[in-house]
Amino acid sequence: MSISEIIKNRRATPPRMLMKSPVSKEVIKQLLENANWAPNHKKTEPWRFKVFTGEAKAELAQKCGELLREQQAAGYEVAKEKIIKFENTLQNVPVAIAIILQLDPAKRLPEWEEVAAVSMAVQNMWLTATEMGLGAFWATPGFMELFTDLLEIKEGQRALGFFYVGEVMMDYPSPGRGDVAQKVEWK
Repeated sequence: MSISEIIKNRRATPPRMLMKSPVSKEVIKQLLENANWAPNHKKTEPWRFKVFTGEAKAELAQKCGELLREQQAAGYEVAKEKIIKFENTLQNVPVAIAIILQLDPAKRLPEWEEVAAVSMAVQNMWLTATEMGLGAFWATPGFMELFTDLLEIKEGQRALGFFYVGEVMMDYPSPGRGDVAQKVEWK
């Protein structure tokens, strides 16, 4: 498959469409290796990842659910349905990779450039998953900030969501794209 075909075949596969069958450690390592080759300025390599599978993922799902219910009871605005959906998703996907931004301690770059670099690393994982015939989804819940302690986020880091990956139950149709000519001005 050409790179153009891989790009056009990439999908945001809803987590409910991912099979529960495990993804091998070798496949996960390849996703992470390709993520590591994302472009970035000043060689900061601001991407960090925490991989959750099996028991560790089940434990994380339980702790996230408990924390969200505690925070909701203390007045944090999050719907009960969102808590249930998030906890169930985390329990049911085969792999959940926490996406973490590591800011440059010397502050040589604006934060948006570091976020862009992490996003490119995620795109590299996504394209690799697509090439392998796997589905993937980058979940960015608004309550991600609450998981700082659970994910052991260090000073100068920020959690940017979870990347879910697994075998796809069925092909997920392309939402298509509008005509690129409508988005480009030639000067």
